[in-house]
Amino acid sequence: MSDQHSPLLCDPADKARIEAENGVEQLDYISYLATELKLKDVRVSHVLEFHKLAVKNIYPCAGTYRNALYQIVIRGSEHQVPHESRVPGLVSDLVDFLNATRDGMPTLDRAAFALWRFNWIHPFAGGNGRTARALCYLVISLDMGQVPPGVPQMPTLIYERRNEYVSALRMADEGERVGGNPNLVPMRDMLEDIITQQLASAIHKLGIRPAE
Repeated sequence: MSDQHSPLLCDPADKARIEAENGVEQLDYISYLATELKLKDVRVSHVLEFHKLAVKNIYPCAGTYRNALYQIVIRGSEHQVPHESRVPGLVSDLVDFLNATRDGMPTLDRAAFALWRFNWIHPFAGGNGRTARALCYLVISLDMGQVPPGVPQMPTLIYERRNEYVSALRMADEGERVGGNPNLVPMRDMLEDIITQQLASAIHKLGIRPAE
């Protein structure tokens, strides 16, 4: 979705394999935060760690916000990313919002907001999508107190529905641009369907038949 000019640290032929390995490490980190530490609040340090894991051995910008050296353009969208000087404050505001609304806003609504808003900020030179999907899944896992059962897991399932995902991001952007409020209904509906699919796979594995 974005053009970034951070140089590759790996052979291009190895990039997909390394991304997959890094994705597994992100999932392990989510499990650690939700299941072992039993945290409730999201922290900026989690976001930075997700990014470090996402681009490890791929790009040299791991855990570092974008700066004037990297010109970010989101292809196919009228959205212009905020100036790099605003990025740290916007990420902090997002984390504060997710924590402040935990008891008053449904989990999937907060997860949808996190997924959109992070992409809207586009804090990094590369790896924004993978970091955004990990953050979205962390919101759900922290609220549940565990990583939801079933495979494939949500970050993978979101990526597999890339066209729908990108369309939902654009619709949210358009709502924000025109009226000041993102239209998150498509994003929320997609996440509901995805988490239902993931949970259904766990039920199927147990051999439980749906009630007639």
